[in-house]
Amino acid sequence: MKIKEGFELINRSGQFVVVSKKKAVSSPDNYIVLTDTAVFLWNLLKEKDVTKTQMLNELIENFDISTVLALGDIDVFVRTMKENGIIE
Repeated sequence: MKIKEGFELINRSGQFVVVSKKKAVSSPDNYIVLTDTAVFLWNLLKEKDVTKTQMLNELIENFDISTVLALGDIDVFVRTMKENGIIE
């Protein structure tokens, strides 16, 4: 999986959000707010094609998080990104 072209991560009033470069950012409907772990996963997928196992290993290595919680975070992140056409 990796992030499709046309999307970017920005800091908006202290929150990291994903926005489409094609849509106006002013409306809350046009962006997705990310958690700290989701920002970390975004950065992984922005750099290269990454598997779910690689995401899990990186989360466990870089956060004080259990495997169960990490897998849950990954599932929510991937589902949200897929539903919005952001990852391929």
